[in-house]
Amino acid sequence: MSSLKFWRAGQQVGKKAGTWFGPNTVCSAFSKLHAGGALGSDNNLQLLAYDGNDGDNTIYKSEALELLQAGPLFILLPTRLGVSSVDPSYIPKISHVFSFPQSLGFIGGKPSSAHYFIASQGEAVYYLDPHTPQPLINISEKDHRSFHSSAAHRMLLQHVDPSLTFGFYVKDEADLADLCERLTTMNQALGGYPAISVADKRCLPAADLNFDETEDDDGVILV
Repeated sequence: MSSLKFWRAGQQVGKKAGTWFGPNTVCSAFSKLHAGGALGSDNNLQLLAYDGNDGDNTIYKSEALELLQAGPLFILLPTRLGVSSVDPSYIPKISHVFSFPQSLGFIGGKPSSAHYFIASQGEAVYYLDPHTPQPLINISEKDHRSFHSSAAHRMLLQHVDPSLTFGFYVKDEADLADLCERLTTMNQALGGYPAISVADKRCLPAADLNFDETEDDDGVILV
């Protein structure tokens, strides 16, 4: 996948070239690219990219199970875990998520500085920086090592922007059940508000609920 394709996907969600693509915009762009078949030749890979504007930080099992019927699942979950910095109560939870076998880390960083976080140690996280300027390369050459970042950098979680997106790779229904169990156990053990919640399905907005109107004996309409 080229950066040009990613930029075009960003255009479809209202972003111009040269502007900052936050974690939520990245999720939207990935959805566009996946729908257009631009994420690779594995047509069985399913994508569940949540909308960070929902603000509930929740994986809904019913949605994941439906997609798993067609193949393994790539989950992208945007979250906001603080106002100007990560709230201290979330730091042990973010660190613990890296221990899950389904975890792909998270994307985020600082304003105008995007990183891919791949591991944690205590209150620090390690990341790869994909932005490495280099001279023009002959793409016909077989040595593509310079296309990838080979050095990991370290940052304290308290310095990470609170807007970040977690990634998970789920192989099948059993793998999803294991992920949900791990998240639930972590939330119960660490207490406080969860960084990532699990729910069976979404609750319908009040506007979508159907109420039956009936009239009681005194002529009052009950809703």
